[in-house]
Amino acid sequence: MRKKRYILVFIIICIALIWGIKASIQSMEPAVGIIEIKGPIMDASETLDTINNYEKNNAVRAVIIRIDSPGGKIGPSQEIYSRLLKLNKVKPVVASMSSMAASGGYYIALASRCIYALPGTITGSIGVLIQFVDVSRGLNKLGINAETITGGKLKDAGSPFRPLTKPERAYFKAIIDDLHEQFMEVVSKRRKLPMKDVKNLADGRVFTGRQAKKLGLIDRIGGLDEAINMAKSLAHLKGRIRIIRPEANKGLLSYLIKQVLGSATLPLRHDLYYLASDLRLEYSLR
Repeated sequence: MRKKRYILVFIIICIALIWGIKASIQSMEPAVGIIEIKGPIMDASETLDTINNYEKNNAVRAVIIRIDSPGGKIGPSQEIYSRLLKLNKVKPVVASMSSMAASGGYYIALASRCIYALPGTITGSIGVLIQFVDVSRGLNKLGINAETITGGKLKDAGSPFRPLTKPERAYFKAIIDDLHEQFMEVVSKRRKLPMKDVKNLADGRVFTGRQAKKLGLIDRIGGLDEAINMAKSLAHLKGRIRIIRPEANKGLLSYLIKQVLGSATLPLRHDLYYLASDLRLEYSLR
């Protein structure tokens, strides 16, 4: 009986060793890493961690940035773009647009060597927005008054408790214009388009993938498979290769929390967005 137990333990150890060796060998085989940008872009930390991991992983020879996003906050969008641009210098990055890659989503795609979109992908929306809510009339009807004490005349600019003044409106417009200019400069540089042509396109409108191709905003029409083949070609890889993705989300609860928090923060004051203005368009075309 004891002998049989030793034999069983020995067999289990052998199987574990074989699988371990196999996994170790596979981990050294050339691979293409996929980074997914899904939903509103509210934070860059997870994406940046994945980029860093792929850059350090010698087996990852190329990276696909898979985008299905209407855009989002400017800071995270610019941070992801800048980090991908750095990665692109050492490993080829290819963008693959899904149903929507608009505004901040398009901004991120500009860091790649080649941009793929489906014919019906909604992209573009090269613009900036900031929204304010004025609840002062409603509060007055309820007999509620709000009083704010500031140490600077623009400190409470955009407060929901009073209408915007003309100087405040001009103040925010100057910020919006500068951020819009930054976006257009990136489009002009990365797509090699004259600035005057970019300005004609950068009024916030969206384009289909097919329209974007004709306008020079993307490179090719195709899906994820075509993007993977391009990444393989740029990395000089042949035959079948591994496709790796970051670890799956920690669970349904964390996913729901992220979605709820992301949706809840979209209209908050003082948050600036590279965001497609009409999110309903994506769903009406499905």
